Amino acid sequence: MTHLASLHLPIEGNSVLEVGAGIGLLTGFFEQRGCKVLSTDARPENVAEMKRRWPARQVATLDLERPDEIRAIGHFDVVFCYGTLYHLAAPEPALAALSQAADSILLETCVSPGEDDAAPNIPEELTMNQAVSGHGSRPTRKWVMNRLEKFWGHGYISVTQPAHPDFPTDWTVPAGRPNVRAIFVGSKEPLTNPLLTTEIPARHRPA
Repeated sequence: MTHLASLHLPIEGNSVLEVGAGIGLLTGFFEQRGCKVLSTDARPENVAEMKRRWPARQVATLDLERPDEIRAIGHFDVVFCYGTLYHLAAPEPALAALSQAADSILLETCVSPGEDDAAPNIPEELTMNQAVSGHGSRPTRKWVMNRLEKFWGHGYISVTQPAHPDFPTDWTVPAGRPNVRAIFVGSKEPLTNPLLTTEIPARHRPA
């Protein structure tokens, strides 16, 4: 979240749809910025725990593998999708539906190395922080960028990377970890921000 703050995106006072919120540990970032947030998760037990910890928050159950549920939830300025997309067996229909629900998306996901446009499926354990269906995906950075452009009109990747070993700064070096991640932004309006690029970088700056 320190990295997200460093991008200086105009999110103050926005309405935010948080998807895959888990038990709501990241929601405070937006509350501190005066945002109106609806926090959602596919697991009812996670939603119940959010409500127990923060009774004043607006929470709801939302399964991103069911696009009709997304379309029915209303319209927001921003969808916040950090650590969620790669837990979906079918990420493309989810992004298509989310683009109808929000004008922009803040997206962090595990990705596959390589330059192909692909989103291979992988099995995941049926645990509280993994795929509800038991199957996730690992899209490439190119796949994500192409879908953001397709559904929002404008897709960006951050020039910098968070200070965490899952976020490589040099993609020309083979990954030494099972998970590698990147940060993306999709927007229906073009963004002018020196920390965002439409080109997929071989190397990033550290934040």
